[in-house]
Amino acid sequence: MADLSALALIYDIRGFTAASKRLKTADLGAFATGAHRVVLDLFAAEPPTFVKNLGDGHLLLWECPTGLDDALVERVVEGAGKARTAFAAFAQAQRRAGLEFPGQVGIGVAFGEVSRSDDYYGRALNLAGRLQNEARPEGLALDSSVFEAVTRRHGELRERFKRARVRLKGLGSTVVYVDRPFSWRRALAPVAKALAILAVPLAYVLLCDAGLGLPGGVAVRRALDGRGWSLLRPGVDDATLRLTADAQRRRLAEALLAARVPAGWFHTSFPTRTPLRPEQAAVEAERQAEEEQSLDVWSTSQAIYALLQAPHLLRADFERHLRPVLDIVFADKRLVEAQGRLWGWRPRHDDLYTQAEPTLWTVAALAAALRRPGFLEGEERAEIARRLARAQEGAMSFRPLETGAWNIFPQQASPARYSPYSTALALLALLECRAAGQPWQGDAARLDALIVGTATFLARTFESGTAPMGWRRTSEASDKISAGLTLQILATLLRAEAEAGSALPALALPENVLAAIPDLLVERAAARAHDDYDMGEYIVPFTALDGKVTSGKEGINFLSHPWAIECASRWLARASRRGADSADVVRVRRALGHLVVELGPEALSKAVGGYIFVASETLIGLSSVPTPESP
Repeated sequence: MADLSALALIYDIRGFTAASKRLKTADLGAFATGAHRVVLDLFAAEPPTFVKNLGDGHLLLWECPTGLDDALVERVVEGAGKARTAFAAFAQAQRRAGLEFPGQVGIGVAFGEVSRSDDYYGRALNLAGRLQNEARPEGLALDSSVFEAVTRRHGELRERFKRARVRLKGLGSTVVYVDRPFSWRRALAPVAKALAILAVPLAYVLLCDAGLGLPGGVAVRRALDGRGWSLLRPGVDDATLRLTADAQRRRLAEALLAARVPAGWFHTSFPTRTPLRPEQAAVEAERQAEEEQSLDVWSTSQAIYALLQAPHLLRADFERHLRPVLDIVFADKRLVEAQGRLWGWRPRHDDLYTQAEPTLWTVAALAAALRRPGFLEGEERAEIARRLARAQEGAMSFRPLETGAWNIFPQQASPARYSPYSTALALLALLECRAAGQPWQGDAARLDALIVGTATFLARTFESGTAPMGWRRTSEASDKISAGLTLQILATLLRAEAEAGSALPALALPENVLAAIPDLLVERAAARAHDDYDMGEYIVPFTALDGKVTSGKEGINFLSHPWAIECASRWLARASRRGADSADVVRVRRALGHLVVELGPEALSKAVGGYIFVASETLIGLSSVPTPESP
């Protein structure tokens, strides 16, 4: 066995194996024979020492007993370059016969030691074989020694060949020089690798963006929202939001005005839309007939207040449909007077006690009517203002202590057992009086003091160390936190700060309350519209109008959807005035759009098919969204 140096060239017909599966063996064999002859003829002027058929290519070897000869290298590399074009031309000519033969060839040229016995072995052959594989899909690859030798005579080749350090099987890291046509796939290969590296974290970010509960997902979504980069949680544009809210307001107002009895006041619920059995239909007809004979002040005053919040309500609508009802509310001694004082209104016409809710909604409705420009003028306005003062006197029956809290029943055995809902409703009524420019029982300073006391009490009783955060349904420490009541109180506190905060600095919202709002709104927007009812039940002993002690019981349903809309609208208005975290602004704006546009149709259908209070509160919430014409 002799060891010597040699220059090795290996070429490979690309796609030969694949072609063998679709072409006849005889046709492919004839093509290969002709192609090999075309290539070998190019080296006839410098015949190789050894030639070996590799089936889909050839090995050509030139022994170099005195080392690498630059002239030999020049001729071999020149022949290799010609072989690329000659093979392509031969293949194209063969295709004209209708057969799809391979049309590309890869060539590798290397110099190094070999061993000669019955065949040739050694590094130069291995390297030439690896080099032709690097010259894909078609091209010529040289090792360092061959490249340096040929470029000593032809420096222009340095521009054609691209240097690369590659890892070759069995040879390790090797510097090679390759000349091949431009390939987008090859050019993008480094990018593809980078993208593959980035794919896992990018997929994680996208899954977090989609809202999946992955570890760290909340932080990722917050970061995306802060930069406006979310792709999978698109928001609703402002114009669509306003137009949708306006359409829903008009539909609700129309439904409410149609839900009045012939005498003018409002039913407690809409007529059922589902088919009834005969016995059910009889019960429903009896209920409707009873409501036509007895006024429910609670439902009626709340509906009037809601309609007065609707921006599109005209004075003519008020005068025709609502103004007469304000007279009925005060007629027939419905405002209870006993023991030389006013006690407010009964929750139902035959009850022997009064209750905060019908009373406070009536205060709010009267003040809202006085607040609307041009709706009440002259003596008519003065008369409604006098009635408002009387309603305010009745409302004070539910505020026995100077704590800032309001109760649901008068003369409770335990005056400290306050109602968070009654307290929130009282703050709403107080704010309406202030917005209408009306005092409280003739005293404007007393009104401001009541607003501050009520608002600060509510803010002080907010529980931020619980999950969820918010207010309990009743004053009982064992009762659960109510999402609906929490959102209603937050919306009212935001209104108090916006409308009276400059004159009454004590109304500034505490930081723990403000910080909770975006998360609470996002959580509510993620819920379904019909996951809304949340009832708080009050059982409180008190003295009734007949002087007897009774145990009052009242269940109040707290709605999330309407008050989430108002809370989001007022929070965004505050953010535009005072600034807020950009991520929170995006999150709350998205939540508001989802509540109105995505959940709106379902909520609207529910509102006009059940209790009147659902439609009323939904209209109140939607009325906080600016009109399409607003700046």
